[in-house]
Amino acid sequence: MEKMNKKRLIITVFVCLLPMLLGAMVYSKLPDQMPIHYNMNNQPDQYADKEYALFGIPLFMAALQTMCACIVGITTKKREKRPKIMNIFEWMIPVMSVGIYFVMIEAQLGSTVYVGQSIGLLLGVLFILLGNYIPKMSYRDSYQMIHPIPKDEKTFRRYTRIMGYSFVIGGIIAIIISMVTFIMAIS
Repeated sequence: MEKMNKKRLIITVFVCLLPMLLGAMVYSKLPDQMPIHYNMNNQPDQYADKEYALFGIPLFMAALQTMCACIVGITTKKREKRPKIMNIFEWMIPVMSVGIYFVMIEAQLGSTVYVGQSIGLLLGVLFILLGNYIPKMSYRDSYQMIHPIPKDEKTFRRYTRIMGYSFVIGGIIAIIISMVTFIMAIS
């Protein structure tokens, strides 16, 4: 991995681990068993020990981020310029990790947090970002990222435009559903 990739990796892994500071600060205020998964009715349906929820999950996310960054580094090593969409991919795990962690902590500290709606909003924004970047990929970038590879650039452009619209529409739908279910939950 080149020097710049190592610097980005260190920053993104640090972001994955940063929420552990919040966990350490509120450790004594949290129950011994914490919910780590919620059903569609915003009810917890899976629990874990407080130590695993506060420290194990961020460590797992940091390890996952490291593994993904190494795989991307290996696959794009021979390229002179990396695709812009890789910036979004590079930050997906850290942003999701921090967002999910804060929602998990807030829910346990007595705050009225609508977990499913919060995650739906986060995913909706992520899908919209991806949908905006996918059509901007170059045909050369597709060799590393899209399978099967389109036969010509015209087919590739049509393919990425459809993918982009699909991601943006999916993101908008996720945000609308999150907002509607939130409004229904508070009324």
